[in-house]
Amino acid sequence: MRDIERRAFLQGVASVGFIGSMGLAMPATAQSGLTASSLRSNAKSFLWGAEDFAQGTGLFTKSGLKLELAATNRGVNQDALIGGAADILLGAPTQNMRVQIRRQPVKMICGWVNKFASNIVIKKEAADKAGVTEASPPEKKAAALRGLKIGTTGAGGGPDQLARYFMRMAKIDPDRDATLVPIQGGVSPMLAALDRGTIDGFVLSSPASDMAVSKFGAVYLFNMVTNPPPALQDYLYITASVSEKTIKDKPDELTAYCKGIALALKGIAGDPAGFKAFAKEYFADMDPVLFETAFANNVGMYMKTPVPTKAQFDLNLDFLDNELKTLQQPGIPAGFKFEDAYDLRFVEKAMSSL
Repeated sequence: MRDIERRAFLQGVASVGFIGSMGLAMPATAQSGLTASSLRSNAKSFLWGAEDFAQGTGLFTKSGLKLELAATNRGVNQDALIGGAADILLGAPTQNMRVQIRRQPVKMICGWVNKFASNIVIKKEAADKAGVTEASPPEKKAAALRGLKIGTTGAGGGPDQLARYFMRMAKIDPDRDATLVPIQGGVSPMLAALDRGTIDGFVLSSPASDMAVSKFGAVYLFNMVTNPPPALQDYLYITASVSEKTIKDKPDELTAYCKGIALALKGIAGDPAGFKAFAKEYFADMDPVLFETAFANNVGMYMKTPVPTKAQFDLNLDFLDNELKTLQQPGIPAGFKFEDAYDLRFVEKAMSSL
């Protein structure tokens, strides 16, 4: 695919001292010869933190895997996964479930973010006009979206889903009572649209949402990590998905991948200061004050282990079913089960090896 930009991500960023504190050696290369490729929608985000932490600190190497990372700058990329552009795709479970219910050969194998970490920010004057702050009840904040132009990454993406979720809560028809504006290309185009007044706010993860607040006159309406509504306290938001062909062709690689993610989550939970040091290098071009805000707004979104649960699946399922019906599309087919969405053999094998 021509729009995929291959990137090298912070090889060996973390200090030898931090690696040592986790009880891990850091070999120079993967010894088993296992290789795989991974794809995400944009190059840098706290959403990909577990994968980038595992890559940058040598945890995939420790697991025996050499991983190549790439980004598309598109919100939804299941077509790229099915087309063989990468072995592993990072993204929202509901994006995968959309294609799974159409019988596309995709399975999810692990996850690591259990907060719906796309945040909603709007211009301060819009919040003031509606009489809301971030501390207001969710229903009142959702009602503040009426009449606004809200930027998202496009139909089917997590930001679009979240905007529609809160509009449903406030009985707002996004086709009549508000406007969802798809903006491709990542953080810069979204912030530019906010600055120009093309949109009144947007739905995107931190640090984009933090930048909107610190530099573009926006305020948080919903910070989904630090102050989520009760119904979305344990919402699985980022998973790794693979094609059934990759499951057949690369089972050892997928186990090694899950092990690297598990080690990363263990490191994040066990040594948050070490993860913060990594993140500071990872976002080296970020203003130091903004980094402190962004880190505080994101560090609480990571799971302790990469094993998805049936309860998380049920919540994703309900969320997607409501969205499909709002869009006047057929809902989730009867009989679509946890086992249809996930293949946990690799993550379970990885966990047993720790």
